[in-house]
Amino acid sequence: MGSKVNLGSCFSFIRFLVVVSIPLAIVGVVVASFLNYLPYKVPIHSVIMISVIFVIFLFFIPHNAYVSSCKIVGRFKDLKHELKSRIRKTLVKIHNEKKSTLNLDVFLNDYFSDIRNDNYASVATTIFPMLGILGTFISIAISMPDFSVSSTEALDREISLLLNGVGTAFYVSIYGIFLSIWWMFFDKRGLSKVQKYMQLIKKDFKDYIWDKVTLNHFLYAQNQMHNEDLISSLRENFNIHFMKKFNDSYLESYEKLLSQTTQSFNQITDSMKNSAESITKSLSSISDAESKIESKIDIDKRVEKFGEVISKLDTTLDKAFVKIDSEVADIVNKLGDFAEVVVKKSDDVEKSLHDYHKQVNKIIKE
Repeated sequence: MGSKVNLGSCFSFIRFLVVVSIPLAIVGVVVASFLNYLPYKVPIHSVIMISVIFVIFLFFIPHNAYVSSCKIVGRFKDLKHELKSRIRKTLVKIHNEKKSTLNLDVFLNDYFSDIRNDNYASVATTIFPMLGILGTFISIAISMPDFSVSSTEALDREISLLLNGVGTAFYVSIYGIFLSIWWMFFDKRGLSKVQKYMQLIKKDFKDYIWDKVTLNHFLYAQNQMHNEDLISSLRENFNIHFMKKFNDSYLESYEKLLSQTTQSFNQITDSMKNSAESITKSLSSISDAESKIESKIDIDKRVEKFGEVISKLDTTLDKAFVKIDSEVADIVNKLGDFAEVVVKKSDDVEKSLHDYHKQVNKIIKE
């Protein structure tokens, strides 16, 4: 697996020397001109500014794509080992064939994300011209003559010094602009090599990884099967027969409860009727003077018995209402469970349909 690719050889130090060669040669020319080895007049402040910019350029060179791309070649063996391991962990069988679902572009970008600092690379093309302009203005400020002289000859001499200083100060800006162009040339060249390396790696491993079209069709088929299973499950669990059975069961229970309550009320009514008749008979017997005391005692007993009936009535009513509350609470709880199941199934259907439309739109765009 992955043995055909050959990235060749690459040495970061040699590429570092190639990038630094011309800028270093220019610094040598500037220093030689300052030491009068060459017929160019360069003041000390310009030499210092150019040297400072060159040192900063040395700091940025390791982050140039031309130099840092050698890390890809040096780490290719480790890359192959890691890539094989990831492919084995992400194997999926489609149409009796096993391949990986690994996103190779994302894997390579993550694996080589530390080959250079992208922040340094992005500011390098602008920082060198800015440093050159800054150095030019500093050089002009340092070489600024004294215009407070009174004689014409002295003023002419000061003006000549100013013009000479301005001319040499622009060397710093020219050097900064040159470094920016030099950096961009090698950085673009290095990026093209990185893209070439990536293409070679992806070409070598493409036979072990599912392409996007096949993977999207597989995901579409999986979502479709899931939706069909979900719809089938809904049909099995929430059909008309189920709802009818559910309603009949609770209707029968409720009718039974009402029948028991009606019987209890009828019994209580009969007891109260009998007690009332007894009280009426007792009251009619009061007219008989001889049985007043006995009637009074009998009335007390009847009243006491009537109180017991009333107490029994309260107890029977409390039990009946408690039973009604219990049955109603049970019905509400079961209806709540039923509603919760319906909401959950509805959410699953909505999510599945959303994923289905998302996959379809993705396939259409590709």
